[in-house]
Order: sequence, then structure tokens, then C-alpha cells
Amino acid sequence: MTWRQIQWTCWTVFFIIGCFLWSSHLFAEEIEKTKKEQTKQPSIIMVQNKTVPANGSNNTNGAPFSALETPGRTRFDFDSLTRLMEEHKTPLAAMAPDWLNVAIEHRTRYDVYDHGFTRAIPGFNDQIHQRTRFLMEIKNIIDPLKFTLELTDIRAPLANFGQDLNPTFADHFDFTQMHLGLHDKNFLGTGYAAKLEVGRFMMDLGEARLVGGHRWGTFSPAFDGLHFMVGNEQEKWSLRVFGARPVQRDTNSLNWNTPETYFSGIQVTNRDLRWSNFDGYFFQLNEGNNLRQRNLSTTGFRLFAKPMKGSMDYEIESMYQFGDTRDKSVFAHRHHGEIGYSFNTPMPLRAIYLFDFSSGDRDPDKNFDILYAKRRVEYGPTGMFGPFFPSNLFSPIGFRATLVPTPTVRLMMSHRAYWLADKNGLYVGSGLQDRTGRSGSFLGHMLDVSIGWDPQFSFLKRVSFDVGYSHIFKGEFFDKVAQGPSMADTNYGYTMATIKF
Repeated sequence: MTWRQIQWTCWTVFFIIGCFLWSSHLFAEEIEKTKKEQTKQPSIIMVQNKTVPANGSNNTNGAPFSALETPGRTRFDFDSLTRLMEEHKTPLAAMAPDWLNVAIEHRTRYDVYDHGFTRAIPGFNDQIHQRTRFLMEIKNIIDPLKFTLELTDIRAPLANFGQDLNPTFADHFDFTQMHLGLHDKNFLGTGYAAKLEVGRFMMDLGEARLVGGHRWGTFSPAFDGLHFMVGNEQEKWSLRVFGARPVQRDTNSLNWNTPETYFSGIQVTNRDLRWSNFDGYFFQLNEGNNLRQRNLSTTGFRLFAKPMKGSMDYEIESMYQFGDTRDKSVFAHRHHGEIGYSFNTPMPLRAIYLFDFSSGDRDPDKNFDILYAKRRVEYGPTGMFGPFFPSNLFSPIGFRATLVPTPTVRLMMSHRAYWLADKNGLYVGSGLQDRTGRSGSFLGHMLDVSIGWDPQFSFLKRVSFDVGYSHIFKGEFFDKVAQGPSMADTNYGYTMATIKF
């Protein structure tokens, strides 16, 4: 390790030790405020247009775990800090006055793998990833206005191949959210809540297969513009409309939106029927002559049944994309399907069969574009690993199981087999392609295992721990493709700790 990396490691250790030493004072404040809230009558508050109990569970990390978590809302791949802060389950929020919500989150992860799967990194690679977030809301001063500010610092103090300066892996101290919101609990007398946000914001749409915010990986898409929503995505119906410019990340300078690049869309949801919940959407991305020169329209729908103990559930989502990239006409599509069953057992268990297809082409510009999607839960760990993108990819055989042996422990295991949708096309994210198709299409299959622990005692109730292991059993494609990496299987592991205040 270099002297700079040693310095960052020391500062991180001192920060965590200091947090634990100070935590006793914060813990006392949180208990006192929680007791006060419990003396009040139960009420209902609106959090990001989702109805939740205002005096809900006292578990700081959002435990207990649930085996019914869906991909877009799985704990380690979804931003729960806002909800915890607004429910006063973080100690800083518990200390703050009624007009202020504030929370801090720090995450450190160490990743390592051998026998790479890309042309650029064919062998060993490891990385220390750190993300620190400061989130603040000012409310109840000029009702119904609310101001939200989020500062995020993303670094890779230990990294190889220049990844510490790559904006995909690092973004040094920048604004990820800064917007003014107008909130109405009874929009036009309909009885539904509504909000209008102006400024910089993040979004999680559906299961985040096209647009998602903070995630397990190192990339957190932000947008500058307008965002309007009415209704409730969890009950009845909702309508969401937005128009914005995507924010372009710069490692060492303040981020700014991309000139002449626009991203807009509309989404409607309906939750009246348990066996036929519906999402429909249309998104438009126009980059003009900037960046990758994508001018794409993406439309799709999602049908699903919510997971419930002792019953089966399903999900079908189809996405269609048309337009042009670098002045080349594009028509692409992506389809996801799953059938699950949630066992009514003392230790909650859910098992799922998975199917995915995402179209590809000999010309990579004509592959399906995932826009700003998340992919940790369905395609394995991302960040410096991320071996599979839902683009030019076919996975007809896949299984995932989630077991919650205790309320504070979650075990998740998945196994999937992967082929190229078009064997002449690019293996996306790897830089590997055989335009003749002679290398075949079978990429291999991957086993992914992870354990999450949210201790709920003493000072450790501030911390979440995650450990995981993945193994890629490489297929014939790696053996035959020109300038390919080693045919040896890839082993990947990580350990991660997240602390919230």
C-alpha cells in the first residue's frame, strides 16, 4: 500500500472508533425521543409518497430482515437512509428539532477476485470502496415546502488500473441531491398525496431495471430538473412525471448536468388487484451529439403479484427500445420473468425461478441499453466486479433463495447460467467479442452467496455487516475468444460494513 492509502485507512479507522465512542450520547438522545413518540397516538406520515407508521419499529438498521424483499427494494441495494431518518430511527435525527432531519451513513467494502473475465483486467484485482453520505431535510418552517440536501463522497483509496480516479468508482465530495419540494397531502381534494421537486434529485422506478438511485455498486445517478408525483406506489394508484438533465460525474470537480442531454418520462402504477399489480412507463433519452449519442425511447410494462407467506407469486416485465445511437437505427427489447413461492415456515424462506432475455447485435450500439438500472440482486455483485449486464444476454435458467434464520440475519443464494443473446455480439462490459460467432455463446454460470447481519444490541445497532462470495464457472466462450482472459474460473469475495448516524 502507498503512503496515501495508509493515510486514508488510518483516517477511516479513527472515524469509526470516534463514532463508537460518541455513540453513547447519541443513543441516550434516541431512546429519550423514541419514548416521547411512543406516548403519542399512532399517526400516519407520508415518506416519499409511501405510507408508513410514524412510530414503527425501533430497529435502527431497519431490521428485521424480510425474505419477501424484491430486487429493487433489497436492503443492501436500496437507499433506506431517508426512511430511517424521517422515522427518527437514526440518532442524529432523534436529536434534531422538529423542523430538521439529518443523518450520516458511511460504508466501507473490500472486494477481491482472481482470474478476471475482461480484456482490460485478465487477472487479479482488489479494491477498497468507501462511500460517505450526509443527508439533511428542512421542513415545517414554510409549510408545505421541504428542502433536501445530500452530499456524497465516494472514494477508492485502494485501487488498481487507475480506478481510483475513474468517475465510475470515485466521486469526491459532491452534491447528489439538492432540491426544493412542494408537498400536498390532499392533492386537489382527491385524498392522495402529491409532491413537486425542483433541483437535483434521484429516482427509483419500479424494480429499478431501468432507473435506480443509490445502490450496492459505486454509481449513483442523479438528475437536475423537475419531478412530480401523485398517489401512492404501494396502494391504489400513482402517476409520476419528470423532465431532467442527467448529472455527469467528475472525480475531482463539482458535477454538473450534461449540456444538451435530456431524460424525461412518465410512469403509472395500479395496486387494486393483488394478482395483477401493474406498472406502465415511457422514458425518453436524448444525448444529441454528446457522450454516446443515444436518442432512445424506452417503453414497457410490469405485471406482478406481491409475495406473501404461504402462496405463489410472479413477475413479468417487458421493455422495448427504439431510436438511434450514433445515427444508427435501434430496435431492442428486454424481458424478465420469475415465479416464486414464500414458505410459511418459522424461518422465512422464499425461492424463485428466474428468466431473462436482453437482445443483442453484432454492432454493440444496437444492443439493449440499460439506461440507469440496478443489477446487484439479479446479476451478482457490481462495483469493481459486475460480470453480467442485461444487454445481449440470455439466462433461461436461474434460481434465487432467501432465508431469514433470525430477524437480524439474511442468507441469500443464487445460481444462474448465461449465454450471449447474439453470439456475434459483444459480451457487454468485458471488451470481448467474436464477430464470426465461432467462439459460441455460452458464457458459463455463476454461484452467488451472501450473508447480511444487522445486530440490534449496544453500539452495534448502528452497523450492518455483509459478506459474500461468487464463483464464475467459465463457459466455452472464454476458451475460444481472441485475446480472452484465462479459462480458469473466477473467485470473487467481499466484506462490507455500513454505519448510520
